Formats: sequence, structure tokens, C-alpha cells
Amino acid sequence: MWQKLLGNQYGFFDLFNRHGAATREAAKALLVICDVFPEIAGQVDRIEELEHECDSITHMTVDLLHRSFITPLDRDEILKLISKMDDVMDSIDRAAKTMLFFELESLPNKLKEQIRVLNRAQEQVITAVKMIQGFKYGDQLREMIKEIHSLENEGDGLHHAAIIELFRQNANNPLLVIKLKEIYETVEEAIDECEDIADIIENILLEHF
Repeated sequence: MWQKLLGNQYGFFDLFNRHGAATREAAKALLVICDVFPEIAGQVDRIEELEHECDSITHMTVDLLHRSFITPLDRDEILKLISKMDDVMDSIDRAAKTMLFFELESLPNKLKEQIRVLNRAQEQVITAVKMIQGFKYGDQLREMIKEIHSLENEGDGLHHAAIIELFRQNANNPLLVIKLKEIYETVEEAIDECEDIADIIENILLEHF
């Protein structure tokens, strides 16, 4: 009986880590898009596959939550964490598809810089999520949370500079402004969502460490 009640509790961390690994691969694929643009269809397809994989993992997590009597974190913490992780994946997928559908001639350097910041933030997030299990690494997690907040601030600065540059350089091409602005904002949203995950982890720290 107790095996049935307790056996699944670490399954949540397995699912978090699987989701994180898939999202990490997707963020790296977004970087590859910057390098191979405009020949990006294969990378966009791969990101879409990863997005579907993450959706399945999210559904598995919610199903496990319904079936588990005892959980390693509070139920709302588990749901918030996996949902926000999935939001990051969705934003990456949306950014990649938008780059493809808008048929741009090139990607601005500011956008490439923004995507690099997203990758750095995502790497910190995935490592932090792994370190929750066992409740041993409170000090390290606090430092990582600070770094994620710092990266979000860096992303904000890049976003603002990119939008200013976009309007200045393309005043006579409003359609291009609209297209690029949407992509900038989608990548910025993904970075913001990484910070949201850091906030969730910080709450877990306060509650369990």
C-alpha cells in the first residue's frame, strides 16, 4: 500500500527534467536558426516536435498529480512549475514558426543577441529545476535565481534597444516593423517566463529549504 502511495513521488522530478531537456534543445535550435537563416524549415520542424513532446510531458505531469496521494512539492507548486515551463516552450515554438512564416530576408543582430540571452536564462532554469530535488542546494539555487533575474534585465535592455533601432531604421517599411516587433516580443516573453520560473523556485525555497 505504501509503495503505491509513495512510489510515484519522484516521478515528478523525472518529468520536470525531461521537459527541461526538450526545451533546452528547442532553445539551442533557435540559436541554430540564427546561424543558418533563411534555411530554417528543418529546425522549425524539430522545435515543433519538441513542443509536442513537452505538451505530452505536461499532460503526464497533471495526470500523475491526479493519481498521487503524496507529492514531493505542494500540488499548486507542481502545477505552476510545469505550466510555466511549458509556456517557455510554447514561446520558443511560436518565435521559430513566426520567423518561417514571415519570410524575412535576414535576422537583425539584436534579435540574435536576444536569443543568446534566452539560451543563457534557459540553461540556468533547467539546472535550477534539477537542483530542487532533495532540497539540498538552497544557497546555489539562490545564486542561480539572482542570475536569472539579471539575465531578464539584460533581455529587457536588449528588447528596448532593438525596438528603438527597428523603428529608426525601418520608418519607411511598416510591414517589416510589424513582423520583427512580433518576433522580438515573443522572444522577450520567453525570457520573462524564465524569470517567472525563477520566482516559482524561489517560493519553493522559502517553503521547503
